[in-house]
Amino acid sequence: MFLTVTPAAKKKLKKYLSQNNLHFLLSFDDGVGLYSKVQATCSLEINFELIVVNRTADLTDFDTTLETNVGPFLIKGYSKEFLDEKSRLDVDKFGALLLAGNYTGIIASNVTFIDLSAEKQRPLTKMEKMDEIAN
Repeated sequence: MFLTVTPAAKKKLKKYLSQNNLHFLLSFDDGVGLYSKVQATCSLEINFELIVVNRTADLTDFDTTLETNVGPFLIKGYSKEFLDEKSRLDVDKFGALLLAGNYTGIIASNVTFIDLSAEKQRPLTKMEKMDEIAN
């Protein structure tokens, strides 16, 4: 599996690509993990975020490496099912990042970019408690 970051997308990420102390997380935003702000859902929506974190980040949920032409991105292993064997990260005519597959076409039309590179990550033990759903 390989992700091509197009020249237009590289231009948007230029500031971060030259820094060796950062990780790129291509995060399937499904309510799982420290970086997901949505609650788990059973809808057919496919949302991805590109998150830049530093070496202190908690990478627990990002157990798989996705090779790219700009260096490795980390993903949640099960999110591979939403990607093509050859996918690309590109920029649309409005300047938004998009994720597309060679066979499936557009996978996510608005990949949110989140810069957490300057943040000191909280340990997993200090996460907020989830809302209680029912008694």
